[in-house]
Parts: sequence; structure tokens; C-alpha cells
Amino acid sequence: MAQQGLAAILLHSPENICYLSGFHTPGYYWLQFLVVPIEGDPVLVMRRLERFGVNAFSWLDPDNTVTYADTDDPIAALIGVCRRLDLDRARVGLEMDAFFLPNLAYEQLKRGLGTSTFINASGIVEKERAIKSPAEIAYIRAACRISDAGIDAAAAHCRAGMTEHALAGFIHHAMTDLGSEYPGLPLFLSSGNRSLLAHATPTEKTIEQGDNVWVELTGVVQRYAGPLFRTLFVGEPPKSVRNHMRILNDMLAEVIAAMRPGTGTREVNAAAVKAAERHGLATGVRKRAGYSVGLNFPPDWGEGHFLDLRDSGTTVLAPGMVFHVPQTLRLDGEIPLAISETVLVTESGPEILTRFQPRDLVVV
Repeated sequence: MAQQGLAAILLHSPENICYLSGFHTPGYYWLQFLVVPIEGDPVLVMRRLERFGVNAFSWLDPDNTVTYADTDDPIAALIGVCRRLDLDRARVGLEMDAFFLPNLAYEQLKRGLGTSTFINASGIVEKERAIKSPAEIAYIRAACRISDAGIDAAAAHCRAGMTEHALAGFIHHAMTDLGSEYPGLPLFLSSGNRSLLAHATPTEKTIEQGDNVWVELTGVVQRYAGPLFRTLFVGEPPKSVRNHMRILNDMLAEVIAAMRPGTGTREVNAAAVKAAERHGLATGVRKRAGYSVGLNFPPDWGEGHFLDLRDSGTTVLAPGMVFHVPQTLRLDGEIPLAISETVLVTESGPEILTRFQPRDLVVV
């Protein structure tokens, strides 16, 4: 903030508000803001109904919260705070690359603080979030244990003749029993021809003998995610499926091996592509090799919007970064397959945080 000459930043994304204040609620469909001045404590602007959440989750003094009633104008409340903090003639940072400030509200804010200069502050908080503290890593480890249990439940209960919804019930039960919170994305589960659909959620489709079953999920602890992806197969898989799974395992192994401090994100992505090319596959794999994970709120469980592993990336990996690295093969005329792990970058190299075995096709 000092480097950019900002008197304050105005945050509205739930992840950044939670990261700096501890406060969180699923009710961010109502406008909420954290005003972070260059000096002094932040001020939380929030819906009055949510005020007791400050006592429950935040280090902020309740006196540092400004609430608005459902019949009040939230932008007017924010403008009042900004004027009280002498920001109405200041250089103010605003998240401009985030989901939760509607265009009409932004225009109203600009009109109300017309003498302020708004600067794009997206990325200031995210730069700090990219490298996790020991406490954050502990939460992610705990989330990964829940993810392991979710895939274990899928493997234990998946049978021909049951519906996708029924299998999802076993998975949700296992994860909730271990204390998982709601994730930023739903459980992704699809079988047979439905696995051709990206981000497919469970339906009443019956799982059949010979179906592949995609299961991608995450446990969540203190709002931190640790995703995991496995492909199940009902019955004896064809030889082609086994062969393609070996390719995916090779891709995943090469990505993980490359995840060392000082390595560029594009080099990590290139490791997956090179592994596929060794098997004669030059297409079908050119996408990002993974994305950062940590704090998560809907509509996403990842942090790929500010840190991912792609061929155009320029970030250098550092200890404390955590990535979900899903590898998929969607080849024309072939059964789609996928596998992943959540991986921590440490001083000595990669540490795989998810532990479900096998790291292979799961035959049920």
C-alpha cells in the first residue's frame, strides 16, 4: 500500500476479508467491505444481521464494525466510513478483479467519493495469501485428510446399479462426519458418458458395469481446502484405459517432481506436456497443470485467478505455496480419465499432502 501511495484499500471479496479480519459468512450475497487504512485497524462494513459473526470469528473490535439494515443503502454506509477516515480526497485502492462489487454499486461509490482517486488494488492481499503460514498449512493438511476419506468412501461404496446421487450421499456423509465445512465448489461426480461433461455434479443416472466414475472433491477446515481427484472404474477396465492411466500417472509424477523452490510456474506446466509428448500425445493436455489452493468460498475452491501453473505464467515457486495439480486426458473416442494430488512446496522440494492410495485407477 505504501509503495503505491494508498491511504487505504477497500476489499469486498470474502477470501480477502477473511484473510485480514477472520470474519466470514455465507451471506456475502449482501455487500460487505473491509476498509484497511494505511494506519490503524480495519473497519468492517456489513449487513446488520451478520454482526454477531464478528464476535464469533474476527479479531476486530465490534466498535470497528459499521452495520446497515436491510432497508439501508450499503454503499452509503461505506461512503460514510471513508469520509470518517478522511479518504474522500485520498488515493484509495479498490479490488477491481473480484466477483462481488456490482457495476451499479461501483458507479455509486465513484459518484459518492468523486474527489477520491481509485487505484486497482487487486493482487496486494493475494501476494501475501500465495505463501501459506504454518497455521494455514495445518488447516490444509486437515482438509486433505477429509478429502482422502471422501475418495475412500467413494471407492468403498461405488457399485453397478446405484445412482450417482446415492454414491454422493456416502461421500458427503464420510466428509461431514470428519467435520468438513461447505466447499467453494460442489462435489463433482459423473459416470460413463456423463464424464465427458466438465464439472458435472451427481444426478439420478445409474452407474453401470464398465463405467468410469469421476470424483473430484475437497475437504474444508477453517475455510481452507485440500482437493483430490480420482477416477474409479466399475469392473475390469480395458487395456486402453490402463495404458492411458499410466500416461496420467507419468504426467502427475513429472509435475510434482518439478514443484521445487525457484522453478517457474510455466516450467511446471511444461513438465506435464513433455510427459504426455513422450507417450505420443501432443494434444488434449495443453492446459494449466494446477492452481493454488487455500482459503475458499463459492464460487471457487481454488486460487487460480491469481496463481496457477500455466505455460504463460511468470511466477517463481516459493516454500509455502500449495497447489492442486489435476491431470486429465480427454481424448476423442476414448474414456476420459483424471487424477490429482494437493502438493506443498517446501524448502527441500514437493510434499504431497493428500494421501489416498492408490495414486492410480481405482477399480471397484
